[in-house]
Amino acid sequence: MSKRDYYNVLGVSKGASKKDIKKAYKKLAMKHHPDKNSGDTTAEEKFKEVKEAYEVLTDKEKRSQYDQFGHAAFEDGGFGGHGSHSSSGFEDIFGNAFRQHGGGFGGGGFGGFGGFEDIFSQAKGSRGRPQKGQDQEYTLTVDLIETIQGAKKTVELPINGEQKKINVKIPAGIKDGEKIRYSGKGGQSINGGPAGDLLLSIATRPHAHLKRDENDLICNVKIDMVTAALGGEAEVNVLGSRFKLKIPAGTQTGRKFKITGKGVTSRKGETGNLLVKIQVETPTNLTEKQRDLLEQFKANK
Repeated sequence: MSKRDYYNVLGVSKGASKKDIKKAYKKLAMKHHPDKNSGDTTAEEKFKEVKEAYEVLTDKEKRSQYDQFGHAAFEDGGFGGHGSHSSSGFEDIFGNAFRQHGGGFGGGGFGGFGGFEDIFSQAKGSRGRPQKGQDQEYTLTVDLIETIQGAKKTVELPINGEQKKINVKIPAGIKDGEKIRYSGKGGQSINGGPAGDLLLSIATRPHAHLKRDENDLICNVKIDMVTAALGGEAEVNVLGSRFKLKIPAGTQTGRKFKITGKGVTSRKGETGNLLVKIQVETPTNLTEKQRDLLEQFKANK
């Protein structure tokens, strides 16, 4: 399981001051401290995650390495080494506050929460080994039409601390939440290893008249009350294709007409159906004659 971004763990921005980081850490450490969360099996892991993020982001050298290389800076030896670091642990902020609850951090209560060295002790002995750079993932928001028909876009992303322009080809039929992978476009390699990958997760903007359901495409079409009652035709315009749809007499709002094989073609080549959903419009600003005719209809029904 990949590690969460340290800034996200603490809920601070990348430009947060050391004071803000310390304040955020104190609040989260108090919240997730195992002494205060007996029975919560996730509390210890959350506490360790918060402490790990705090120790990196309050160390000037480690923070600089993390900002440049991400978590890869500390994997298998990384760049930071195992030298001493400032005494910025839990006990520096909270003192003896938790010792009265069973040893706390400074005593014998939490043997598994040593310094930063303990967290990365397994990295010893593997220094210098070529490693793949860290994968980097971003969300790319596009129009529904672009996901159906495909598109080409140029986007600017913060990669390895720099704003880089990436030419993106959006495949026709891609679904919301699917990812586009660009090998070697992610984080920098370590010790001569391959660069990480860039992953773009697709998010789709809502469309005014169209909706996608798997490979089916739903199109909303408005008709007037008379056409709905007596029958007739409605013009449908979908993705540049126009055709006449026969409307049976007595059609109600919400009725769907299926046109087989006219939906979305997925990346796997599977094509869905087009579903035309009818919305009957109620007339407004009636003339006197129109109102009289409706009154007569009402009286004789």
